[in-house]
Amino acid sequence: MSASNLKYFSQLDGLRAFAIISVMIGHWMSWDTQNLILKNSPWGHGVILFFVLSGYLISNILFELKEKIDAKLITPPQALKTFYIRRFLRIFPVYYLLIFYLYSINFANTREIFPWLVTYTSNLLQAKTGTYIGDFNHFWSLAVEEQFYLIWPFLILFVDRKKIMKIIIAFMIISFLSRLSCYLISKDNWMLGAYFTPNLFLPLALGALLSYAKRYRASLASFFDKSLWLYISISIYLVSYYALRYKLHIAAFDMLIDEYLYAFACVFIISRASSNKFKFISKYILEHDIVVFTGKISYGLYIYHLFVINFFWNYLAPEFKMGVQDKHAMWLAYFVVAYLMAIISYYVIEKPMNSLKNHFNY
Repeated sequence: MSASNLKYFSQLDGLRAFAIISVMIGHWMSWDTQNLILKNSPWGHGVILFFVLSGYLISNILFELKEKIDAKLITPPQALKTFYIRRFLRIFPVYYLLIFYLYSINFANTREIFPWLVTYTSNLLQAKTGTYIGDFNHFWSLAVEEQFYLIWPFLILFVDRKKIMKIIIAFMIISFLSRLSCYLISKDNWMLGAYFTPNLFLPLALGALLSYAKRYRASLASFFDKSLWLYISISIYLVSYYALRYKLHIAAFDMLIDEYLYAFACVFIISRASSNKFKFISKYILEHDIVVFTGKISYGLYIYHLFVINFFWNYLAPEFKMGVQDKHAMWLAYFVVAYLMAIISYYVIEKPMNSLKNHFNY
């Protein structure tokens, strides 16, 4: 099956849009407002939605390749080569162009943490030290994904299909035990629990489980598609989040359970969106042209959004003599600047590089 024949579902791009907007609200707005909804909602968990979605989509690609290997249409080395070249063309150009540019102008702490940035290991630096790394702080999630995908293709492509379900479940169990160990070892360093790579295997593996179910386990896929379980999973998360975190202030929920419950809810949401099954107002929103386009440029939005504040106040505001005082106007300005940067990046860098993937079809 060629890349051009892989099914595209616009509602998945719609989910990407909500994931990145959620992250931007969390980084720009939620800490600087008295609005209870903005202040207390789990905006940062948009990253977890990205993880589950990525686990689903990448595993789907790997299963396509595995089926071609089983049919003896390609060899395992050819499958790995195709996967990693296409992954390189999609992810690396924007990331490394930004890193090397910031290094060349000696931006902030770029040179200090440069080895961690170029090796996609900034999450391990943060897990180890428990410190923020400035405008690069959000790169931890990119690092986790790339580390995961150094392992995952080999397991999917080289292990018997009958054992893959067990591997997925094993990854989820390992993830929970790893996070539990981090919590018991260091309750004061929340970054160890939140950023250490194995601790994020669970949402990625949940996405893989959904992909496996839709291809090879019809009964499990049917479970993920049921509206009742979608509503139950969302309700369980919301009740748990507000009751255990904000009313009872149970630290163990925040450190151990919160993101995993959110990831389980995401699986049911993604399952429905992966077949464009959301209807009525949900369908209208997720398939709206602006929302879908926002999903398409979500990678650029994620890469650049934490740099926007620095860029706005140190360059744009002085250059154009903008004295923005109202924080709502400031937030709007951040969104506008981020969108412009992401749009330029998409058309100048990402889209041309992505077009090269046509030479390496699945």
